[in-house]
Amino acid sequence: MTMAKIRRAVQILFLLFFVLLFLRARYPYETGLPSDVFLRFSPLAPLFDLVANLNVSLLFWPALIILLLTPFVGRFFCGWICPLGTTLDITSHLVKSPNNRKGIDVRKWRPVKFGLLIGLILLTVFSVPVWGLFDPLSITNRAFTVLLYPLTTLGIENGLQALSRISFLEGPVYTVYDWFKMAVMPEQQAYLQQVIWVALFFGGILALEKVSRRFWCRNLCPAGALLGFLSQFRFYERLVGDACPQCGKCNRECKMNAIPLDDANITSKVECIECFNCGETCPPKINAITYRWRWKPYHSSVDYTRRGFLNTTVGGFAAIGLAGIGLRNRRDAAAIIRPPGSMPEDEFLDRCIRCLECVRICSSNGRALQPEGAGSNLLNLWTPVGVMRTGYCEFNCNLCGQICPTDAILPLSVEQKQQTPMGLAYFDKNLCIPYAKNEDCIVCEEHCPTPEKAIQFDEKEFVAPDGSRRMVKYPFVDRELCIGCGICEFKCPLPGEPGIFVTNENEQRLASIGSV
Repeated sequence: MTMAKIRRAVQILFLLFFVLLFLRARYPYETGLPSDVFLRFSPLAPLFDLVANLNVSLLFWPALIILLLTPFVGRFFCGWICPLGTTLDITSHLVKSPNNRKGIDVRKWRPVKFGLLIGLILLTVFSVPVWGLFDPLSITNRAFTVLLYPLTTLGIENGLQALSRISFLEGPVYTVYDWFKMAVMPEQQAYLQQVIWVALFFGGILALEKVSRRFWCRNLCPAGALLGFLSQFRFYERLVGDACPQCGKCNRECKMNAIPLDDANITSKVECIECFNCGETCPPKINAITYRWRWKPYHSSVDYTRRGFLNTTVGGFAAIGLAGIGLRNRRDAAAIIRPPGSMPEDEFLDRCIRCLECVRICSSNGRALQPEGAGSNLLNLWTPVGVMRTGYCEFNCNLCGQICPTDAILPLSVEQKQQTPMGLAYFDKNLCIPYAKNEDCIVCEEHCPTPEKAIQFDEKEFVAPDGSRRMVKYPFVDRELCIGCGICEFKCPLPGEPGIFVTNENEQRLASIGSV
């Protein structure tokens, strides 16, 4: 078996491992191998942890191993491990991406990824941490959470239900359906906001495969830029023998365009991802391409000029300025309800990589968390927020903290979580049935999960215009007991706007688990 075939097998195994961990992120969450471990493979995580906090957390030990190995063996993460890279390889075969050939040179775009990396570092230094939007593992997990998983489960469920209407298939189909609900989707169908924007972002990355293979990896990926920078002097490299006929096959088949079109003897160490396609393509009778360790390697320069660095710096400071002068909507700020156990907002935004792992697991139990839009603040884009009209925070659930890969949401015990308010409920007396219609409605109190009900009643006599009298229970919220779980807002029987709503007032943010 050639190295290229081994690499393809490893790629598929890592992609299946990623999907397996993704599917495990659901209620009831099984202990053991944590579902967020793959997200800690991100090479960007230790770098930006260092920039933001001046230290590197051991949470990211898989990424640290990758960074340690990269100067020796090159950008193997991109060619062997990254699920986004594997997805792009599959897409490339489906859309038949163009080969490298004369007349079509997209190498001029290569510096963009280095500029993006430097720009993201500058933004993080000045407390504008948006690097998670461009992290390849976060992009993949975000796409799976918001797009691929909901679409797949919806299609399979509707398909199985349609087949079950055929009489002779009913028994076998229900057997498959029961397994599907148990193993793949043991919760209700996920419906999430921001679907269109996530689809456009992810779909745009896939669509670029029509321009060239791995366009994102070659030209835009900041993780690829970091790994390429570390690969400049790597010791494991491709060597071309004198028997090479300069047929150009390796040039055309290199998915990263790391081999110049006019010289097959040269390999850009910065761009090479160790896919071994060039060796597989080389005619076997010639066998001119070999791979070996060389302890005095040549240096492949990074495709990034001084002018590019200056342009990136100016652009970074411009972005910082725009973020600083943007008007912050006070109403939007009050509506941002973070999961229980979240760190203080500035540190939460520093740590959150917008992977939506917490949204994924919440959709299986309560469905409170949704990906936030940008609104008036780009920092909030695709961060998790509680939207209580579409779901609620289950009182006995602490899964979002268990699955957060960066501890932006701290892993609280169920008892700690139940004592950590995420907001406070208020009644809208213009809508709430007892206040607006002077009729009893006790739905919110019935569903309130706190041991001592946070929603209580003040029973008063109401005198109707016709002179009739009746006792009406007017609800109110005890702010000392309310934890802002939102089940009252979710269960409110009004068809449109609820008579009770949750704001982030009274929320308790945690700097550490011990501060509960």
